[in-house]
Amino acid sequence: MRLCIVTIVSGNYLAYAKVLSNSVKIHMPDADFSVLVVDRPSATIDLVAKQSGLHVTYATELEIPDIERIAYKYDIVELNTALKPTFIKRMFAEGYSHVIYLDPDIQVFAPLVPVLDAMNEASITLIPHTLRPVLDGKRPSDVDFLQAGAFNLGFIALRDSEQTYDMLNWWESRCLGLGFNDLVFGTFVDQKWIDLVPSYFDSVKILRHIGCNVAYWNLHEREINWLGSHYTVNGESLVFFHFSGVKVDNPTELSKYQTRHKLSTETPLARLVAEYCQQLLDADHVTLSKLPYSFSVLDDGTLITPVMRRALCCVSEHEKSPFATSSPFQRRLLKLRITPHDKKPQGFENISKLNFDQTQLRVQVVNIMVRLCTKILGINKFYMLLRYAALLTSESHYPAVLMKEPLRFEHLLKR
Repeated sequence: MRLCIVTIVSGNYLAYAKVLSNSVKIHMPDADFSVLVVDRPSATIDLVAKQSGLHVTYATELEIPDIERIAYKYDIVELNTALKPTFIKRMFAEGYSHVIYLDPDIQVFAPLVPVLDAMNEASITLIPHTLRPVLDGKRPSDVDFLQAGAFNLGFIALRDSEQTYDMLNWWESRCLGLGFNDLVFGTFVDQKWIDLVPSYFDSVKILRHIGCNVAYWNLHEREINWLGSHYTVNGESLVFFHFSGVKVDNPTELSKYQTRHKLSTETPLARLVAEYCQQLLDADHVTLSKLPYSFSVLDDGTLITPVMRRALCCVSEHEKSPFATSSPFQRRLLKLRITPHDKKPQGFENISKLNFDQTQLRVQVVNIMVRLCTKILGINKFYMLLRYAALLTSESHYPAVLMKEPLRFEHLLKR
């Protein structure tokens, strides 16, 4: 067996990769560890990698012909996840027989024996978000898993086989072409596609070990304890924990993506999270988290907004220089006022069901406008307008209307 454990980060997440790497060295010393950096090459990142002993590959080294288009049309999360199958393929091409992908915000606490056993049984190993249903009015719930995917793609393990290559080629085409974080459209980056894998491929193992990929989404069924030398989960050894959404500057909060669990002081779970946050701080997270994302701006420093990114999906695939301010594409966006005149526009923070505050003044003002529009148009016509507005939020439809391009419903794999 030639085993490589891999992860993917942009420069601002290098501290996470360092902590994960350290845990792999302790518990899987015979495995190689490799990092894909989704950023343009830089001396700063090279220095951090050298000092930390990280083996780094840049996204631009993956030999994807249209990497500039892909890096432009996707935001930082979409691009990091879209390149996952391509990077895994790269590892197999380098001669590895087994590849395990772990998200950078994971820490390994014991040898990955359950994972290796599963890899001996099947070519593809997946872990579901949860093993028990939950619909208690808190987040996440069964409904969230239906939207985001049954399996968490912070983990996937693959063994060298013909079926693995078939699956990776299929998955890669979907990720590079339609790897949007767009629940209205029906996709959630690389993850939602994997719901189809057990149907499309035979050699699939669903790993149900209680100590693997423990996270906020399955703690309703798992209890963390400390036995003096190691952590356990429902009496089993904790193999790896996924610290998704942990705030380094606020270790008393489990995750910004959930509403179910609150950390109680002096509990093993609170200790686990606090220890992880301290390790990130020790890995220079405060400094590294401030590294700018090189694919976030045009060549003149103008911030690329979400609408600008999706606008690229509306134009010919022959546009090869979307980051160039002087390109015909960017001149068109500027003419249509899709590109803001302010190079660093504000107000593009994400609004979700988790952070929505209906007491805010702006929300109350919008609600007044909604009631006024309903009176003017009539309730049925305004409801139709809302349904159309929901359609416009899907993938590239809104910029298509602004650019006087037709809406696309054929779901072509245009990269």
